[in-house]
Amino acid sequence: MKIAIRADGGSQIGMGHIMRTLVLAKELAKTNDVFYICKVDVPLSSKYKSGMDKVKAEGFNVVTINENNIINDLKNIVADCLITDSYDVDEEYFNLIKDMYKITGYIDDMNLHYFNVDFIINQNIGAEEYFYKINKDTKLFLGTKYTMLREEFRKNPNKNIKKEVQNVMITVGGADPNGITNIICDYVKDLEFKFHVIIGPSFKEENIKKLIYLKKLKDNINLYFNANMIEIMNKCDIAISACGSTLYELSACQVPTLGLIIADNQEKIAYKMDERGLIYNLGWYDELTKDIIIDNIKKIYKLNNRQAMIKKQKNIDQNGVGNLAIEIKKMKNKDE
Repeated sequence: MKIAIRADGGSQIGMGHIMRTLVLAKELAKTNDVFYICKVDVPLSSKYKSGMDKVKAEGFNVVTINENNIINDLKNIVADCLITDSYDVDEEYFNLIKDMYKITGYIDDMNLHYFNVDFIINQNIGAEEYFYKINKDTKLFLGTKYTMLREEFRKNPNKNIKKEVQNVMITVGGADPNGITNIICDYVKDLEFKFHVIIGPSFKEENIKKLIYLKKLKDNINLYFNANMIEIMNKCDIAISACGSTLYELSACQVPTLGLIIADNQEKIAYKMDERGLIYNLGWYDELTKDIIIDNIKKIYKLNNRQAMIKKQKNIDQNGVGNLAIEIKKMKNKDE
């Protein structure tokens, strides 16, 4: 089956859509012809460059469409199945693409529309409680049974929990337009831990320079460009993370986590994970104070709290993407 994945990444929108679709793309590519459809702006700038660069680096072909002419450009692209992961959609988009492709799917977080598609994927914890407005034959793949974990995280062995916290990971995603990483580092730099700070491919140059300067002043700050995420997670005892897909990777690595909401689509995930004991929710990034972060570090530092959190993290299905590939294959067989 020829499968097109419609997703974008860049300095303004971040890399979340690209990173999670790549997990699905690699699994589907084992038995299908998979390629990407990515937006470009006119005149061409670096707005979507980091997303396309990542997709190409992972071995997938990219067909580009004009950001101001999406539907017309999609009409000229041939595929059996189109899977969209983008917030730049509305009900008209779903209605129009339904006539263009045999099978259409959408990767969702927000449940904002009537979805005229063949299937919806929402990998987030608690998604099975959503009431979706859909066609009677639309398939729903909801919750952590369908979590899209990269292969290295699916094979990660159990971890020995240290009595003392020594290493702390800080990660907010591929882009950080609000300089949240800088704020967190400023709040925690004087604590007696080693901090392992992830610098995403779409970070602002000015914020990177400030972090490099801080590293020169504080020998407990380590910066990682092109980070090997699983290696750092396996090294760290706790993490401070944005509440996106990284939370599921941290769960797979059994890293107790303080979660920070940095986008609307992360709010429900943060509250639901906190409610179920998988993270401590720090709330919205623009309301974060030094006291909030220090108090929660003291709380997560306690061994019994970390042990309880790790026990809950083990409930995430580590083969969610395999489950998805099986379900999408069933849809193809039904269509034939």
